[in-house]
Amino acid sequence: MDRFAEFLRRQLDIDLELLRQARQDAETGTHRHCLITPIRGFRECELKSRLLAAHRHCGTGHGPCDELGESYPPEDERGCPTRALLGLPYADRPGYASRWRP
Repeated sequence: MDRFAEFLRRQLDIDLELLRQARQDAETGTHRHCLITPIRGFRECELKSRLLAAHRHCGTGHGPCDELGESYPPEDERGCPTRALLGLPYADRPGYASRWRP
């Protein structure tokens, strides 16, 4: 489960860095192509970070999805359906394991 969470955190860090660059480009007048506006992107990263934190214990027996009976066994690594869905946008990035798909 830790490898999946680490992968997600790494992807969020990459997204945040790309957004910082886009914001800096906008402020300096240079232009690089970014698919999302910096404000929206930062909000999405904050949302994903909060969801990941709220579900960090899922699959260990102590998370909110464990109480609902919706978590995966610890050897699954994803933790719960929420965490699996958080990883889906990064399925095309290096390091994403196909077994993590929801």
